[in-house]
Amino acid sequence: MHVNAALNVGLTPTEITEAMLHAAVYCGFPRALNATFVAKKVFAERGLLPVA
Repeated sequence: MHVNAALNVGLTPTEITEAMLHAAVYCGFPRALNATFVAKKVFAERGLLPVA
């Protein structure tokens, strides 16, 4: 839901991916990695892969 909302308001897939990378420091790498997999699924559904 949050990744879709971020894309709807104009964030790029690269910006979303970078935010998840920064979040890894605070929430832990396993959670950030899971969030990245979910984002990848959303990007694929919207035809936004590959992310530059």
